[in-house]
Parts: sequence; C-alpha cells; structure tokens
Amino acid sequence: MARQRYGFDEDKIERFLKEGRGQGRGRDYLPWLTIRDVPSRGRSHRLQGFTTDRVHHLLSDIECGLFYLADWSDSVTDIREQFPLQRDATQRIAAQLDVAHPCDSATRTPLVMTTDFLLDVVQDRRLKLMARAVKPASDLDKPRTLEKLEIERRYWLEQDVDWGIVTEREIPKVAVRNIAWVHSYGTLSHINQPYPGYLDEMAEHVLREISARRSGTLRQSCADIDEGFSLERGTALMLVRHLLARKKLRFPIDEPLDDDVALERFTAHRIDRLRSAL
Repeated sequence: MARQRYGFDEDKIERFLKEGRGQGRGRDYLPWLTIRDVPSRGRSHRLQGFTTDRVHHLLSDIECGLFYLADWSDSVTDIREQFPLQRDATQRIAAQLDVAHPCDSATRTPLVMTTDFLLDVVQDRRLKLMARAVKPASDLDKPRTLEKLEIERRYWLEQDVDWGIVTEREIPKVAVRNIAWVHSYGTLSHINQPYPGYLDEMAEHVLREISARRSGTLRQSCADIDEGFSLERGTALMLVRHLLARKKLRFPIDEPLDDDVALERFTAHRIDRLRSAL
C-alpha cells in the first residue's frame, strides 16, 4: 500500500504534469511534491506564506527554517518549493557524469528530480533567481547524495542560476525561532471579531501603547493594555505578535524574543540575516 502511494511510474508523472505540478508563480504555484506524496522522514510542515499568500509544503525542519527566513526577507518576492527539474536534462547530465540517475526502486522509472527551493530575489534593483538544495550536514558525507547534488548543481549552472546548499549550520536558530513565534499571527482573518476590522483597530491602539511605553516587560505591558481596553486576557500579546509579523512593530531578529523581554528591545531597526543562509 505504501509503495503504491509513494511510488512513481510514467502514468503518475504524467498525471502530476496535467495537474500543473511545478508550474505557476506566486499563489498559483503548485509544488511537484507535497507532504502527502513522500514518506515521512522527520517532521513535515504546511505553512501559510506572507510572500505568496499560499500554503507551502516543507519536508523537514531545515526546509521550514529556510522558508521562514525567505518569507521574512523583504528582498524575496516569490518562493517555489519542491521545484521540478527537466528529466531529459538531468538524465543527460547523469550520463555525462557516469552516475545513476535517481529512479523509483520498484518501477525503475526515472524520477523527476527537484530542487528544494527556487527563490525570486531582488538585489540591487534587479531580479535574481536562487536555487537552494537543503540537506542535513551529515548527508554531505554520503557519496550517493553528492552524486545527486552534482547533477542538480550542473543543471542550474546550465540555466545560469545561482545554486547552493543549505544545511542546519547555515540556519540562524534564534532568528528562525523569533519568526516562528510571530509568523502564524500574520493574518487575523481566522479569528472571530465583533465586527469587520475590529482587531485591526485594536492593533493600532496596541501599537501606540507599546510605542509610548519604554519600561517594563512585554508581558506586563500587554496585561495592562488588556485591562485598560477591556480586552480578553492575551489579546494584546496576540496583537503584538501580529504587529511584529506585519513589521509594523520592529525587533532585532537575531536576539531572543518572548513575552518576557523588556520593551526597550523593540526598535525601528530590524536585522535581516537571510543572506547567511542563502
């Protein structure tokens, strides 16, 4: 049963192509593989993206970390995960390297290789494509992994696209934890409100209150705001996380952040560490 679900043959590949897998841009993009299409080898994630306004399918914690960084960056304008490579090109490159092309272990069908992320990045006012393979650092000691990465590297070299490998060593853990702490609060549309726009109004009040206070902790100040505006307990903190996610309230992304931090940590300056991972 598992083999039938996760295995590939030519009919399944043709079906994926007809479904539009690996096609589209922005919110219309469909990844070649979703979390339902591959057996679990760790934690997978489905996350709503700010940049694309769609759900992203991330197959590992490292992919999740890089996604958070890319989605947070002001310079990234599109994120395409599990991006398919043209089989005729990867098969040709494998033959040139005299290495085996990836294939299904049961059907022996040559697989469609994928790159974990294809990013549109604006640098110096010009749009640049960045392709990134995501691997645990321990996998880079495995000869077969290196063979497949070399196929991928040469593929993107032929396309004149910047390609690189990201491991857990390149992911800034504190920054990712901070982004994860606020990311799910980027939209408030799923929360019941007395009337449309109510939480947006309350968020503006919270922003003014937090900006005016320069002492105490975030937790203490949010409790005061809840009481002062007769809000349900925890509402002000939730709105602070929303303001942080939407970058209306700023914080140093590479410093630990939680609800016990001092208000003086919130400033108008945000340190963006994305380039260290890309």
